[in-house]
Amino acid sequence: MKRVQQLTLASLIAGYLVIVLGGVVRVDARFGCGVDWPLCRGALLPTPAGASAATFVDLTHRALAALAALLTLGLLVAAWRARDRLALGLSAGAALLVAIQVVLGALVATRGGGAALLVTHLGLAQLYLAALVVLALWSFAPEIATSAGRPLGHAWSPFGPVATAAAGAISLLVLSGAYTAAKPAVNCGGWPLCDGRALPSGFTPADIQLIHRWIALVAALAVLAAAIQARRLRRDAPVVVAITTAAAALTAAQIMVGAASVWFRLNPALLVAHLAVAIVVLMLLVAAVVLDRLLPLALVARPAPRSWRLIGADYVTLTKPNVMVLLLITTLGAMLIAQGGLPPLRILCWTLIGGALSSGGAAAFNHYLDRDIDVLMKRTSKRPLPGKRIPDIHVPLFALTLTVLSVYLLAVFVNPLAALLSLAGNLFYVLIYTRLLKRSTPQNIVIGGAAGAMPPLVGWAAVTGQVGLPALLLFGVVFYWTPPHFWSLALFTSSDYAAASVPMFPEVYGDEETRRHIFLYTVMLVITSLFFFAIRVMGLFYLASALVLGGLFLYKAFQLTRHPADQKLLARALFFYSVYYLGLLFAAMVIDRVVLG
Repeated sequence: MKRVQQLTLASLIAGYLVIVLGGVVRVDARFGCGVDWPLCRGALLPTPAGASAATFVDLTHRALAALAALLTLGLLVAAWRARDRLALGLSAGAALLVAIQVVLGALVATRGGGAALLVTHLGLAQLYLAALVVLALWSFAPEIATSAGRPLGHAWSPFGPVATAAAGAISLLVLSGAYTAAKPAVNCGGWPLCDGRALPSGFTPADIQLIHRWIALVAALAVLAAAIQARRLRRDAPVVVAITTAAAALTAAQIMVGAASVWFRLNPALLVAHLAVAIVVLMLLVAAVVLDRLLPLALVARPAPRSWRLIGADYVTLTKPNVMVLLLITTLGAMLIAQGGLPPLRILCWTLIGGALSSGGAAAFNHYLDRDIDVLMKRTSKRPLPGKRIPDIHVPLFALTLTVLSVYLLAVFVNPLAALLSLAGNLFYVLIYTRLLKRSTPQNIVIGGAAGAMPPLVGWAAVTGQVGLPALLLFGVVFYWTPPHFWSLALFTSSDYAAASVPMFPEVYGDEETRRHIFLYTVMLVITSLFFFAIRVMGLFYLASALVLGGLFLYKAFQLTRHPADQKLLARALFFYSVYYLGLLFAAMVIDRVVLG
């Protein structure tokens, strides 16, 4: 079943991306490939000169659809070879749905996509994803049983019907939203009422919007009921509780953004983001239904009660608030510098909220992936996971929820570029640094520093809609600042990293080489900081500040290289100064650009 697992997950990701990109294409199909299919504007691949961004998106959508079809066929073959009847049945159903979707996709492209055709297309796509979610969980059944510490079952608990109803309500909500979007645009003045009306009186576009809002209310209540019932009836299965809680949080965000779209006339990215998050909620609820059946009810002792304050404090710890504050300072500084003053309050607030959610999500993923080594290090042994104060499975779902909310809010309330840059930083920190580099190379901090340097790019893009040279220099400052900051920490906490077998630079190359590299990177940091004056982005006040702050940084790094006997004391002083340095340098930029500029 190993091959079934791999192909199911790949098909699931490809199918999800096909739906999301399909939403992008439908925002305005006229600017994609037009009514040609399988050709695109009369050619298999339009020339770059004649291809717009919308054409590229449409072609990518079609390419991903073809990839999903091929993966599904491969999945069918793998299931047949595995001789698993359920896997074979589900993969055959998925393959049949793909075949039907190809025909419907061609009709949507060539006929312009009427409302009924679009809804049918999306409805079958939901069935396809649901089949893959079921197959994914079934293929991982042995691992699920081992993790749960109990044999798998084949019957639903009383929670099952509630979760099934919630999944059905969300599916209906997605379809009604697609139907609404396919109808002529209408200004349904106000929310939750529509031009003062609470109930539809016919089937006009305004009435359709009202019906969609009522379906949204029912769906939200159903998801909330599922989350509550999961805590009441399935506390023996923390994964079910975590999944339904995540679904409830995302559904609440959906309602909020839906209301804001009426109040503030948000950008067209809302339609795509709305659809993307709704499909995530649907997949979570389908997973909850399947897991409810796979994990039979088990009598468990009720855990000792903990106050909501203590529980909340543990979840805040998972987000690494100290790191978050530093990242938000660089984001805010970049925004103020890019604007040359205070940006629009809406952009400012949502960028910082989105950045905080992204940082918190990445930090929570880091807690989960490092839980095995955190217990070995004195500095981290009292975190929530080593302390067994939070079920392990709650953390990745908490992290996923924060990350999805971050991308969602940034895309809708700020702009898609800021959302993509934030997501890139999040994924780089989780997948490249934490998962790949941290335990494999002493250059982990150097390469991983790119993740911590992304917030200034996010802030700059939030204000300007692009990334310019000053933004890249801000990226460079944080990038070169990261090694001296973390290596000085490693020098006075080296026993921790050694106990956890993490190949930090001092453990591999020794303290002397680490001290030398701290000084070299500090030199690069100071030089980079002076480029702002050289390209005339900053003035004399910033130049003086950068010279004083950088000179003191260099002096402390030089002292560290000259007095190895006092290494712990000097490294500690350098570590804490580096925190102040970054904040003060950005403050000097803001003063020079906003107050004096």
